[in-house]
Order: sequence, then structure tokens, then C-alpha cells
Amino acid sequence: MNLQDRAIIDAHTHVFGNGLHGVRDLLALEQSFGYQTCNFLSCESMDDATQNALGIYLKALAPHNYAFGGLTYRYAYDFAAEADSLYQLGFDGMKLLEGKPTLRKQIGLALNDPRYDRYYAWLEQNQIPLVAHIADPEFCWDAERVPAWALAAGYFYGDDSFVRQETLYAEMEDVLTRYPQLRVVLAHFYFKSADLEGLDIWLGAHPNVSLDIVAGTEMYFNFALRPDAWREFFIKHQDRIIFGTDNMNHDHPTDLENARVINHMEQAFLTSPGDIPAWDKKARGIDLPLEVQNKILRTNFLRLVQGEPRPLDRAAACRYLDARLRNRELALKPGERTVILGVLDYLIDLG
Repeated sequence: MNLQDRAIIDAHTHVFGNGLHGVRDLLALEQSFGYQTCNFLSCESMDDATQNALGIYLKALAPHNYAFGGLTYRYAYDFAAEADSLYQLGFDGMKLLEGKPTLRKQIGLALNDPRYDRYYAWLEQNQIPLVAHIADPEFCWDAERVPAWALAAGYFYGDDSFVRQETLYAEMEDVLTRYPQLRVVLAHFYFKSADLEGLDIWLGAHPNVSLDIVAGTEMYFNFALRPDAWREFFIKHQDRIIFGTDNMNHDHPTDLENARVINHMEQAFLTSPGDIPAWDKKARGIDLPLEVQNKILRTNFLRLVQGEPRPLDRAAACRYLDARLRNRELALKPGERTVILGVLDYLIDLG
């Protein structure tokens, strides 16, 4: 089947833990939800040196899928050179999780720090897409509004040790001003679902920016407060909205059930009218025209990545993995070394 004929591309997925098994579990989960193609986003920035290796494994195992690479922060190096090496071996873009407040605090680099300049310039010059997570829901900074689940996850940022939401937005604004041709997808709707009019104006000022509609479930409940207005917004910006789920290699029944609820809600939101049960609440569908649905569910992402997945250069991937195994500055943990060796052995066995 031609890629253009596949109904939905899940443009935002992850694998955490479980090594190579996690990749296979993700692919099985995607298939169970009816997604024939997905995009794996590397989260190396979470101090997990296996993430790019897992992206390589996914592309080798199931070449009709995409993978975006990530940066590590265990030692100083040239971010642009790393991105270029990942792209040359077959990655399709890059992932920036560094705008999440927990990682911003851990890494200690502003999003517009000069250390990123060559990286952003390389992305812009080569028109390589970047999926960026910037900030979190505004209630995460409000002690009176932060929900229990966010507290339990460590996502309350109301003390002075975390940067403010507006600081993260200001840093990203500076990046987009200095690199206006940067092809960036802002994950989770840029956490702006409570400000329809403001987001509409902001998109008008940044014509190369797209949004993905990965829950953050708060945004679907915000959408439900003004479904007609949001329907107009989605139709107006139909070329700049991308579908994704945050699916990952779940192995706990509660996580799998939450994934089922979220995947149903996200699809029904675009394709159906009326109420959508979601846990103890209700979202509301906006029943977009079929041609708009098709753009959001697949063709906007295909345009972003310029078509089919980039083929994996196995020889280059082997050299990259071998260099990581030999890099003492990377200080690989035993489990990380095992995963990277496993991917390298798989590629060698392929011939």
C-alpha cells in the first residue's frame, strides 16, 4: 500500500525502558489502534543514551516508520554536528524536549542559549523538522489549581527552582524571531488551548510553525468549552495542525486503558460531533470536513517530512553506534551499553 493511502500517521510516539522489546511493544500498540505508520521521538535529553539507538532499531525493524533524533547533555559537543550525523544515517528530523520545565531545570540551558545557535541554524538551512515541547499546562505553576496527577508526577513548578511559563515562551519567541524559517512543530498545542484568540494571532506571526494535538488532556476539555469557535480555528489553520498520541510501550493495564481513552478521544474529536466520554469528564467533537481531517491525520506530517521515511544507512548507523560504545565521555551505564550493542548486533545480522 502506498504511504499516501494510509489513513492515519501517528506523528508523536515514544519508547521508555525495556530496550528493544519496547520498540516492538510500541509497534504492536500502534497496530492495535489502527496506525500503520508512526514517528518515534528520541528523548536522549532525559539522560537516556539508548534513545537514538532505539530510533535506529525502529527504522531497521519497520522501515515504513519515521524517527526524530535527540541530543544528550552528558558532555559538551557540537549539537549541529550531532544532528547532521543523525540525519545522514537516516533520521527524519529532531526532537527538543528541553523546553519541559523539569528538563530545563536539569540541563540549565535556556532555549535561546548561544550553544544552540549552530543547531538551529543547521535545522533552518537544511529545512529539517523539529518537534519541540515548550512549557507545560499553566496550572502546573498554580498551587491552587494543579491536579493530583501532576503533583504525583513532579510537575508542580510553583517554587523558584523552575523557570516560569512566560520565560520559556519568551525564549522560544527569540528563537523563532532569529530563525524565522525554522520548521518547528510545537507539541501539545503549545499549551495554549485556553487562549484561542491569542493563539490565532500568534500563528499569524509565525507562518512556519505547526502545532500537534497530542493530549495534554486539558486542551480537549478546553476545546469542549467553545467547540464551534475551535472548529473554525481548526479549519482556518488546517494546514498547520498535526495528529499524534504520545503512545509508548505501555505494559501496565491502567496505562493501556488511559491510552485507549486518549486515542479514541483524539480521533473522535476530529471526526465526530457530540460528546466524547473521557474518564469522568466529556470532550466534544468538532466533526471537521473530510478533507481537513485528512490533512491533520496524515498529509500535513507528510509535507513536513517531505514524503516517505528516509532510508536507514546501515553502515553509517553501525559506525554511529560503535562510536557511542567507544566514547568514554558518554559514560554509558551497563544497561545502556547492552541496548546499544543489541541494536548494533541486529544491524550486523541484517548484513
